[in-house]
Parts: sequence; structure tokens; C-alpha cells
Amino acid sequence: MVQGALLYRNYCATCHGMAGKGNGPAAPALKTAPPGLTMMAKNNGGKFPDLKVMHILENGTDLAAHGSKDMPVWGPVFRRMGPDRNLGHLRQVNLTAYLKSIQEK
Repeated sequence: MVQGALLYRNYCATCHGMAGKGNGPAAPALKTAPPGLTMMAKNNGGKFPDLKVMHILENGTDLAAHGSKDMPVWGPVFRRMGPDRNLGHLRQVNLTAYLKSIQEK
């Protein structure tokens, strides 16, 4: 599985919601509400922050939620999914492209 929409549904929607509004079923259990993901471009002067999103997927965030980090670090998870470790980067690229595609204008 390398499609961005499927990756989002399986790994992100639980917290961020199916529509990316930050209202997933696990959101109420978190110390800090997960951010909505559909306004990233608008909140960044109209430009989607591709590199920042890739960095967060690879390294996580510095925000506290569960008493430690807000979000799992997906880069290592995506690499371990196989069958080839290089697909981990492709998964991050495709997930980033999907997030870019759901931005509100």
C-alpha cells in the first residue's frame, strides 16, 4: 500500500478525521486536540508546506499530547512496511501529496 489516500485513512484519520478536520474518533482522548489538516496551505500564505509535512512524517512533532509527543513518527513505520525500505519515502511523498489535495481554498 503506497497510495496517499489509503495511508491517510489507515494512519491519520483516527486522530485527524476522515475529512482532515481534526475530529477523528480518537481526538477526544488526546491531551491536545489534533490539528485540522485542510488549512495548512491557507495558514502558510497560500503555499502548502511540503517539506515541513515530510519532516513531521519522518521525525514527528515537538508538541505534547499524550504527555510526550503529539503524533507517532511515521517514517520508520512506513519503511518497515516492506517489501522494500525505499517505499517508505514514497509513502511519505504520496501522503504529503494527498494532504496537499485536501486543502481548502
